[in-house]
Amino acid sequence: MSESHLLMTRFTVPFVRAQLLPRECLIEQLNQSCSLPLVLLSATAGFGKTTLLSTWASQHTQPIAWLSLDELDDDPEHFWTSVVTALQADFLVAPADTTKASHQTKPPFLSVLTSLINDLAASSSETILILEDYHVIQEPAIHSSFAFFLDHTPSSLHVILSSRVDPPLPLARWRAQGRMAEIRDADLRLSEIETACFLSQVMGLSLREEEVRRLFERTEGWIAGVQLAGLALQRTADQAAWVRSFRGSHRFVLDYVQEEILARQPAHRQQFLLQTAILSEMNASICQALTEETGGEQASQALLEALERANLFVVPLDEERRWYRYHALFREALLTRLHATAPELLPLLHRRAASWYAAQARWAQAIPHALSAGDQGYAADLIKQFVDPASFRNEYHTLRRWLARLSSETLRSRPYLSLIYVGSMVFTTARSPQTLDLVEEPLCWAEEGYRQISDEAGFGAVLTARAVLTSMQGRFAEALALAHQALSLLSEQQALWRGHCLNLLGLEMTIAGQPDRAYPILLQARTLSEQSGSLPGTIATIIWLGFVSLSRGELRQAENFFRQALAHSREHEDLARLQLTLEAGRRETYYERLAYYGLALLFYEWNDLEKAQRYLQEALIETQYPWIHILPSISLFQVRMLVARGEAEKARSLLHANASQESQSDILREIRMAQAWLSLKAADLPQTEAWASSDLYTTQPFAHVRREEEGLLLARLQIAEGQSQVALGLLSEWKHEASKAHRGYSELQILLLEALAYEQAGRQVQARATLREAIIRARPESYQRLFLDEGIRMEALLKSLLPDLRDKSLASYARKLLRAFIIVEALPTAPPVDATCGLVDPLTPQEQRVLQQLAQGAANQEIADALVIQLSTARKHISSILSKLGVANRTQAIARAREYGLL
Repeated sequence: MSESHLLMTRFTVPFVRAQLLPRECLIEQLNQSCSLPLVLLSATAGFGKTTLLSTWASQHTQPIAWLSLDELDDDPEHFWTSVVTALQADFLVAPADTTKASHQTKPPFLSVLTSLINDLAASSSETILILEDYHVIQEPAIHSSFAFFLDHTPSSLHVILSSRVDPPLPLARWRAQGRMAEIRDADLRLSEIETACFLSQVMGLSLREEEVRRLFERTEGWIAGVQLAGLALQRTADQAAWVRSFRGSHRFVLDYVQEEILARQPAHRQQFLLQTAILSEMNASICQALTEETGGEQASQALLEALERANLFVVPLDEERRWYRYHALFREALLTRLHATAPELLPLLHRRAASWYAAQARWAQAIPHALSAGDQGYAADLIKQFVDPASFRNEYHTLRRWLARLSSETLRSRPYLSLIYVGSMVFTTARSPQTLDLVEEPLCWAEEGYRQISDEAGFGAVLTARAVLTSMQGRFAEALALAHQALSLLSEQQALWRGHCLNLLGLEMTIAGQPDRAYPILLQARTLSEQSGSLPGTIATIIWLGFVSLSRGELRQAENFFRQALAHSREHEDLARLQLTLEAGRRETYYERLAYYGLALLFYEWNDLEKAQRYLQEALIETQYPWIHILPSISLFQVRMLVARGEAEKARSLLHANASQESQSDILREIRMAQAWLSLKAADLPQTEAWASSDLYTTQPFAHVRREEEGLLLARLQIAEGQSQVALGLLSEWKHEASKAHRGYSELQILLLEALAYEQAGRQVQARATLREAIIRARPESYQRLFLDEGIRMEALLKSLLPDLRDKSLASYARKLLRAFIIVEALPTAPPVDATCGLVDPLTPQEQRVLQQLAQGAANQEIADALVIQLSTARKHISSILSKLGVANRTQAIARAREYGLL
């Protein structure tokens, strides 16, 4: 063949565009490698091999011979003529040699190669020969002669070979001899930063960071994929939506894969690629099961290895080259092609894949294929194999997706799966009163199914699930009845559900004001919940143990339980991922907020208002749930917090706003109680009396703690009205009940109120003795707010007791409380009154105390005794109060003080 028949553009370095992505690392890699006899660039289409080589060649100062091979070169004579012509183009080989080579028609061209090698050796300059697209060469004679050429080439010649597949050359030997360097698709892939640069600088696109990241992840750094996406984006108005929907089925990607990759493969290889595209990972065995390749697993293994050598987007997943996967975009393009050309094969292929995985007991891989095959019965059977029936340690997010694809008929015929479906929705949905409505239908299917087959254990499990969900709606009486019924059906071995039942029964004892009975039940529930792997059940039980400890007056132990609950999900991240992570990936905070509420109560009692407020904010970060009205009243607690911080007016506004928006009668009742407490705190006895005489008492509150809160508030009102004997009778009833149930927190509150009642009745000895008992009980747990919230009368009584406290620890504790009273007094107790309101000179803190005594009807001597001051001093304070208020007597002073908001 004469030189005139050769297309000379094949010997020219391709044009380098002005707008090009700089790839300095790869350029430097070529610079360092080109001193070796061979550099192999091996990667499938679209990885930028030609662009890299042309960019590097345009920057290189040494002579470069370039040859772009095509199908005509798959002939020994034509190949070597082209090689010599490429070398001659830069006068690296004499023209006479070219003629000689072109007339040598029989392989292996040994004499021609010898002459060519000698001529190259005679050249003193370094020479680089770039052969592009070597994958078009299939002729064995060319490979053998080219291997001979590279084995004997002089050190001055360096060959760079670009190919879509690994050529059948002695690469292993050259690699071991250190005679070659390799640049493969892993090196050529774009990084995320390079992807961003390519899209902005080369494609002229302005995309957000998350859109670039999405394209990078979808293309896996495949340059052609990024460019095809960029071309489509240039024509798209809504770029963000397009990026979200970008798949291998996009026509640009599909056409590229079909024309540049698939169409160039033999028919049997195309068939293998399409049939195995349904697999996210593959080995020879499963490929054989799908394709039924002639030759068995050995043939499938050989095909996989051939695909890897051919750089057909096959990624090895292990060092032994047993498991592989396809590039995601390539696989999607193959699937789209399979859907278009042989849709009838899809169910069969998926059924084969499901059977293969099931035989390996790899249920998580078998189930999606069974579902895709449309075989619902088989899929349901596999799901049953996947679930651990004795544990809550299941992949509930995955189960929910699978079970949602089963028909209602399939689920109804399998009550066990219906119940699992309920669990999967509960664990992946935020806990709320609406949760039961969400799962009502599959729960009914499970209940109906277990009834029909007379499965008591299964029916007990359904009742337990319904009991837990009903409790979330605030229907505790109904929930507890269900739990009792369920427990009678569950065997001792069914820790999975018994733990939840016992948790509810422990809660029942807590609600009934019987912490000592609740405690052992909850400890047993915790053990069962931990055994079965129920993280929500375990955390809920720990939280209830915290509230039980609080009820028993064991504040330190309560804190320990609440902190355990918060730490538990962090310490068991595997279970938290399964059971406390919602569909959107957000962590469920239902149980954490319960624990934070408990901590807020504790730190308030310890008078650490800053921490208490922070924990309260965490507890109320989302919508309030019905658990609130079975715990210490959150409305009353919020009010006590605000008053303690000197924000009584804010407390009043909060209660008014909550009352106007609340529709639940039990929560509204709590709000009314909190309003009455606030009125009593402000010495507004008529408002508190109105609460006491209202029809709120026509029904008993469900929770014992609420009845007690109301009862103690009524006792406070009676003390304020001077009915100390009536109050003592009421307190005696509550005290007897609290003592019998070992409710230490309640006993301490009652002791303080008894002390105040005795003091008002003039029974000072009994008042101080009762207060002393309260101090002895309160000191180990460092109570403060129970004392401080009772105000100046408690402060005065504590002062009168202090000289009698001979025990140093008790005296130190009493002095600590008195110092806390001084800090409380520094806070504003009412909005400041200025001249516009008629009060020019505000009352001092001591005058405020005297005014409180006046409002309670105390005589001058009683005021002096209560405040531990001289009678003359009491009279001076009263005179100053009358003057500041601009009134003539006590009655007018009390009326004016209420008008100004001082009482």
